[in-house]
Amino acid sequence: MGRLRRVVDVTAYWLEQGSFSHDDALSIIEHARREILKLCPGKEGVFELVVRPRLLRVLNERALAEWGRMDSLN
Repeated sequence: MGRLRRVVDVTAYWLEQGSFSHDDALSIIEHARREILKLCPGKEGVFELVVRPRLLRVLNERALAEWGRMDSLN
């Protein structure tokens, strides 16, 4: 479980801090999915219900923060 948590935490950190296009960020989430399913085979449903929404929320919060900064510059 510790390794699973680290995969999710590191992925969330990358999404928050990295410089990626939206498509690259989605590829990172998919890579995390594959790694998590290696650790926990047969738990696709749990990934889709718990982990993917968390990672997408991080991605959406970052996008809103970036748009907010851009709007304040205009």
